[in-house]
Amino acid sequence: MRIQIHDVDHGGCAVVTGPAGHRIMLDCGLSLNRSWFPSIAYHSERIDTLMLLNLDEDHCEDLSSLWNNCPLGAIVSNPTVDAQALRTMKVFGGMRGGVTKATEIFQQHGAGFLGDWSNDLGGVRWQAYWNRYGVDFRDTNNLSLAVFVSFGGFTILFGGDLERPGWRKLLRMPGFAAKLATTQVYVASHHGRENGCCEEVFNFCKPELVIFSDGPKKHGTQETRDWYANRTIGIPDLSKPVGLFGQPRRKVMTTRCDGSITIDVAADSSYLVTPSRQSALAALAAPKPGIRRNIFAPLGQ
Repeated sequence: MRIQIHDVDHGGCAVVTGPAGHRIMLDCGLSLNRSWFPSIAYHSERIDTLMLLNLDEDHCEDLSSLWNNCPLGAIVSNPTVDAQALRTMKVFGGMRGGVTKATEIFQQHGAGFLGDWSNDLGGVRWQAYWNRYGVDFRDTNNLSLAVFVSFGGFTILFGGDLERPGWRKLLRMPGFAAKLATTQVYVASHHGRENGCCEEVFNFCKPELVIFSDGPKKHGTQETRDWYANRTIGIPDLSKPVGLFGQPRRKVMTTRCDGSITIDVAADSSYLVTPSRQSALAALAAPKPGIRRNIFAPLGQ
C-alpha cells in the first residue's frame, strides 16, 4: 500500500493506493502556491472512494474539477450532514466553490455513503467514525470524519479537523478507543493546531509517527510539535548519523517543512517514509530478519 500526503498548504489531500490499484482520496484540497491540483495530478484516473473528512473549503476546494475530470466510484462524508445542514453551518460565509459543489452533490444524491462504496478495497480496509449534526455538534470541525485506513497490521488515522470536544465525544463510542490502540501513524487533526490536541486520545493511542498537513506558521496555536512529540514513539531517521544514544528518531513531520510525504507499507506491515523535500542524503540500511523496519528515509532512497 502507498500513502501520499500531498503538500496543499493549510489544507488536506491524501491518496491511498492499494496493491491491486484501488485508490482512496481523503479530501481534495489544493495548492495555489505550487499550482498543484488533485484534479490535474489524477486527471482521468479512477478514484474508487473520495472521502470528505471535513466540509470546509481547504478540504474540498478542488471538488468541482475533480467531479468533472476523474471517475469517482463513491463519495463518503458524515451522513448526518446533508445539504440543508451544510448551508446552515455556512450561513455567515464559507460557501465558496468546493463547499458549494459539496452542497449540490448532497442536494442531488444525498449525503453520507454514495455510489459503489466498500470498506475493503483490495486488502486496504477503512473504518470511519463521526459525530451527529444537531445532536452532538453544529460546527464543521467537530463533525469531521475520523478515518482509520489499514493494510495488514498497519493502521493510519486521519483526524480531519476534529477539536477536543469532538474527540471526547467519539471516545464514548464502543470500539473507537480499541481502534485507536492499533494506530501506528496519525495525521493530526486540524493541521496540528492546538485545539485539535486531545490528551484523552493519547491515553489509548501511542503512534510511531505524527504528521501535520499544514502551511506556514501564522498563529501560536500551531506551536504543537513538542506536544505531539512527547506522545509519539518515533521512527529511525537514517538521514542523520548515529549519535551517542543511537540512531536519531523522527517523531513529527510536517508538509510545511518536509513537502509531500509518501509512506510505502509492505505486506509484513513494515513501512518506509519518504519526504519530497530533504536536504541530507543517507544510505538506506537493509532490514534485519525478524526486525520490523519503520523508518524515515531521505529523498531518493
